[in-house]
Order: sequence, then structure tokens, then C-alpha cells
Amino acid sequence: MRWLPGGDTRTINYYSPYPVVMDRGQGCMVSDVDGNEYIDFLNNYSALIHGHAHPGVTAAISRQAERGTVLGAPSVVQAEHARAVSERVRSVTQVRYCNSGTEATLFAIRAARAFTGKDLIVKVDGGYHGTHDVVEVNMFASGQGKKQAGLPDSFPPVDIPHGVPAQTASQVLVIPFNDAAAAAYVLERYHHEIAALIVEPMLAAGGGIAPHDGYLHTLRELTRKHGVLLIFDEVATFRLGPMQNILGIEPDLTALGKIIGGGLPIGAFGGRQEIMMQFDPGSDNPLYHSGTFCGNDVTLAAGVAALEHYGDQEVSRLNGLGELLLKSMTAAARDEGVKGTAAGVGSYGHFHWGEGPLRNAADVHSRSQNLGMLPALFHLEMMNQGVFMSRRSLFCLSTPMSVQHIDAFLEAFSSTLRMLRPYIAKTHPNLLLSD
Repeated sequence: MRWLPGGDTRTINYYSPYPVVMDRGQGCMVSDVDGNEYIDFLNNYSALIHGHAHPGVTAAISRQAERGTVLGAPSVVQAEHARAVSERVRSVTQVRYCNSGTEATLFAIRAARAFTGKDLIVKVDGGYHGTHDVVEVNMFASGQGKKQAGLPDSFPPVDIPHGVPAQTASQVLVIPFNDAAAAAYVLERYHHEIAALIVEPMLAAGGGIAPHDGYLHTLRELTRKHGVLLIFDEVATFRLGPMQNILGIEPDLTALGKIIGGGLPIGAFGGRQEIMMQFDPGSDNPLYHSGTFCGNDVTLAAGVAALEHYGDQEVSRLNGLGELLLKSMTAAARDEGVKGTAAGVGSYGHFHWGEGPLRNAADVHSRSQNLGMLPALFHLEMMNQGVFMSRRSLFCLSTPMSVQHIDAFLEAFSSTLRMLRPYIAKTHPNLLLSD
């Protein structure tokens, strides 16, 4: 498109030869401008828990729009949404709103630094927490970059993305996911400088990697022992429970977004009252936090409606469907003679080519190397088969889906692998199972 570099405004939406232009969505289906229909297993990168145009959500948007989209003042719907979030997330006693998951992690980190009086942040290699500078360090595990001074060679090298100041690396210590010993090492050695450790309970965008048993509990124990705040980024994993409720862990701060906005832009962060009270404008030396559309009324109305229609029963049903899909995909790949693994938790997953352990982002990166055009061909053929998912093979479910939609996905998946098998035999024979 002439007016948009790359034809869109999100890097993640681009794929060759050009992205399909979508026209409308209804339930779990989307249609492009040429009239082709797809089952939407992308759901705007997991932000749409009810798919498209859910009647309860659209009615709430319409009602609030008639009353005003953003009133620029405290409102009843803001209190209603905050109560709904606090009731769902045990560790969140107070909440503040922003406009994206990026802002949510930015302000959670700022709150941690202000509360502790320390500046250093620990984050996980390949952990995705948005696109502000500090969390873009090792946003994608690349195995490139420079070794962190003072840390063992087994730790990930620090990778600074293009456009992020090089000195940002001095503000972050990077550790591998699912490695409690690495976390213990940095916290023991640098706790007097560390404000917070930020982690996704599941390495979501980094490959759908589940935490090992006890890993997150150990992080909670270590951070509490060393006077470091623990931040859970549940922007993606809130749809699963949230995960901190499932695991029985209470972080000090939590970042939220995606499904709590009912399909409209939102971010939120919250936690213990003594931390969050730093944002009270009536307190001494308060933290400043503002934004024209923070906590806007129409988004919060949509979010309240979305949460009302996503209770424990729907969470359980959708996670059950997701677990069925994850297991069936791995089995289907094997049946087609292809080495591949579906990884994830509940209604959120990824497909990975090859075999071997998937403990952390480095394992995901290793499995994704030297694949050439295979991932792109897989993505395009899945679309030809009527399934819309991410170009990096991320998929997630929405409440309009049923077992029939899972079966349709698996049929398309098997057909796609069958069609690609001669290409795989020619270009990547190592990805074929021996007879």
C-alpha cells in the first residue's frame, strides 16, 4: 500500500508475497476482500477470546458509545472493570489502566524501581513484554550478541535490537527460562541492585513453552528472599486462568492486556496495595501516570462484557479443546511421517518443526534454524486450506469454537503436511521420520 511502509502498521502482520487483506469477522470466522473464508486461529494474536463481533460485547460497546466513548473523568464502568480484574487475579488488589501490554509492563517496571529504589531488571531470554527499550533486550532469542559481564558463559548473550540504545544492556540481566539455578545465581549476586524479575508464566510468543514443575514457585521464593519484586506478565496467559491462579502463586505485580479489553486496545497493571499506592496523586511524591485514553469508557465496557461471558466453565472448556488440539497435532505430524511438536498450555500453542526438548527460547531458536521456505509454505498452505494462523505457527482458540473446528484444523494440518512432504524430502530430509 502506498501510504503504509510494508502495507500495514504492525511488523508481525507482514508475510511474503503479501499479506491477505481482511474485510470482516464473525464468531470464529474471518473473510478477506476476495470473499475467501478462514477459521480464525490467530484471534489478533490471542487478544480475542470471543472471536469477532460477539453480540454481548458489541451491545456493550454500542450502549457505552451512546453515553460517550471517553469521558475524561472517573466513571462507574472503570470501577466495575477494576473490580472484575481484582476478583479474577488474586494478587491484584489495585489496578491502573493504560492502552497496551507494552505500557503495562513499562509501568509495572517503573513501579518496581520506585518502590525498591533499585534500577536493575532481570528478564528471561526470549520473553516478550512489549516494545519499550528495556524489555526489547533479548526479546527474541538469537544466540547472537555479547556475553554479559560477570555472568557464566552458560547464560544467554545479550542481543540489543536495531534502534535500541546500546547502554540499555546495562539495565538488564538475562536468564534462561526454566532454569532456577540461573535465577538463583543472579539474585544472590546482584540482589542489592535488582528492582524486579519479570517473567511470563508461560513463554508465550517465545514458543508456547510451559514452566517446569516448581520453576515459578522457586522464582517466587528467591525473589521474596532477596527483596526483589516479582512481576508476572499475564497479557497472553490471562486467558488460561490466569496462570498464577492455577499455580497458586502471588507475584508482587501483574501486567495485563489483550482479552480484558473485549477486542479494543487496553493494558493494565496491578498488584499489592502498598506498591500501587505510589500512583495515588494524593500521596507524597506520587508516581506520575497518565494517557489520554487510559481507562477509556468504551474499552472498559467491552472488557466487562467479555469477562462476564468468560467464566470458569468457559475457561475450562476452551483449555480442554486446546489441550486436545496440542496432543492431536503432534500425533498427526507423526502419522504423516514428519518430525514436529505442538507446544503450549490450554488454548494457546505453537507448532515447532523437528524433535528434541523445548525447555526455553534457545531450544525454540535451535529448532527454527535452517528451515528455509518451509515455515512460509506451511503458513500459506494452511491459509489455502481455510485456516488463519500466525506466520510463525502461533495459534489460539476462541469461545465460538467447538470440536468441529478442531477437527477442521487437524484435517487442514494433515493435508498441508502431506502436500509439503515431497518438498520436505527434497530440502529437509532430516525432518522426516524413518519408516
